[in-house]
Amino acid sequence: MISPTQVTANLGKNVRLPDGSIYRFTGATIRKNEDGTVFYQAELQDLAALHSVRVCRLEEITPVE
Repeated sequence: MISPTQVTANLGKNVRLPDGSIYRFTGATIRKNEDGTVFYQAELQDLAALHSVRVCRLEEITPVE
């Protein structure tokens, strides 16, 4: 799992989703719900289709060693 403090260290690196698929971590977004809760989203670039991105929760991704 990548925490908000590890975002800059992992930008541009490959990460894995729980289903085993691998993407390049290209960005992170901080958002706020209507109830005021802050959450983080990760932007992931598809390695096979470079113009495609996937957005998921930051805590869903883990760095690829």
